[in-house]
Amino acid sequence: MAPIRAQLIGATGYGGLGILELLLQHPDFEVAQLVARDDAGKRIADIYPHLTGRTDLTVDAPDSVQVGEGCDVVIFATPDRVSQQYATDLSARGVKFIDYSGDFRFTSTSDYARYADRHPSITESTHAAADLLGQNAYGVSELNGEAVGNASIVGNPGCFAIGIILGLAPLYADGLVEAGTVQVDGLTGSSGAGKKPAPMQHLSHLNDNVIPYRVLNHQHVVEAEMTLGRIGKSSGATVDFIPHLLGTTRGILNTMHLTVSQSVTREALMERFREFYAGQPFVRILDTPPTLKGTLGSNYIDLSVFVAEGGRRVVVMSSIDNLMKGQSGSAMQNLNLMFGLPQTAGLDRGPLYP
Repeated sequence: MAPIRAQLIGATGYGGLGILELLLQHPDFEVAQLVARDDAGKRIADIYPHLTGRTDLTVDAPDSVQVGEGCDVVIFATPDRVSQQYATDLSARGVKFIDYSGDFRFTSTSDYARYADRHPSITESTHAAADLLGQNAYGVSELNGEAVGNASIVGNPGCFAIGIILGLAPLYADGLVEAGTVQVDGLTGSSGAGKKPAPMQHLSHLNDNVIPYRVLNHQHVVEAEMTLGRIGKSSGATVDFIPHLLGTTRGILNTMHLTVSQSVTREALMERFREFYAGQPFVRILDTPPTLKGTLGSNYIDLSVFVAEGGRRVVVMSSIDNLMKGQSGSAMQNLNLMFGLPQTAGLDRGPLYP
């Protein structure tokens, strides 16, 4: 079989780098072209020396290429509202694409507007490719694998969102979350904010520190509430979310607190989680609380569930690597599904320890 040719837009950011690393070791994909505004004209191995000997590709400037030319799929590792500008043309030409941002996570203009209104860097809530909404799939592979496999447009989930959604999906599916409400404390490494420097990420500020931010107002809550609120027996979801920035590089640990509508035991919930995710190669149900290092560098999500005395108060914990399961790993998993390949292809990288 001829290799699947991928064009990567936004190749020099952390998200672009992550999927490039995975594509270079994938048995069925070939990187056709790297495109980025930053460092255009340079060899990618000169920008990231750890790629020396793995690729000789040079980064092309966006205004010197045609997006979608000479490839089977375009990967947009770009900020919000970039892929919208190319989507209609790509769709008309039959070129598949996957987008890291929120541009194609939603299947209606009203849902997208809810997200855009919450996002701190989006000033326009209308969608430039509204006619394509409904043809796209939301890329949580464990819940939407069939839709992703049939789609030519996939919106990769937000990093916080996927940890929250997969952590809570069994409970919402069974209609167990009282009033549909959950409180989530999320801890994240600094790489989640991307490569561009910002005062909050200065070493002297971030080191030995924990910084709450966007309290009860993070944009990833929108997709989490929509997904959980429409799953199984649930009738809406409210996610009260407080993200915290840690003085670490990678990883997200979500601790989720809720009350269930009937008394449960930990053993029953653990068994339900194992049943719900049976056959899903990247979901691991742990007897012990998950840690950031348990998933470091991998596409795994580690989950555990705890029940307080009385059987009504439940805590769910999830751990992911924000640049893998929270971004490029999920993208690779979705790309595999889009092209009829095993979900695990090119993703056999295990966690790194210590």
